[in-house]
Amino acid sequence: MESTGQPADPVAKGVLATARQSFHDLFIFKQRIEITHPTTGETTTEWARPVPLRNPISLLAQLSAKDWLFFIVGFLAWSADAFDFHALSIQQKKLAEFYGTSKTNISTAITLTLLLRSVGAALFGLAGDKYGRKWPMVLNMIILGLLQIATIFSSTFGAFLGVRALFGLFMGGV
Repeated sequence: MESTGQPADPVAKGVLATARQSFHDLFIFKQRIEITHPTTGETTTEWARPVPLRNPISLLAQLSAKDWLFFIVGFLAWSADAFDFHALSIQQKKLAEFYGTSKTNISTAITLTLLLRSVGAALFGLAGDKYGRKWPMVLNMIILGLLQIATIFSSTFGAFLGVRALFGLFMGGV
């Protein structure tokens, strides 16, 4: 980050003051930075220019073969999930008749799946930080495939709801 030398207001303290200052800073294309001078130990606040955005093609060129495989597996998993989501959305009436419940309950199952994605993303993100990306992703994809098949064999609405909830958790892990 390149300092502009322009002084800025000090970083706000407190929740409301920080919120007000952050909202104001949204409309300024500079970043507020604190600089501590090594000789005096005095801290000042200045505006700095953000690092320019890089060409996305140059960033994609930096990916290794393993990184591309992870990207492709994730993309294919999300594509399969998109197909699954739309297939369930379109077939709500038939699913409601099959399980002997209302279309509202079927759409609740779809909503539950979507809501649990963030929980799965957090859990598998932590697992990826602790164990690396590979084995949590492999485990996730295996279980996700099994849950996809289990959806077909759910004979009661309760089982369907449970499988869809677990499916949401593991889909978030992708």
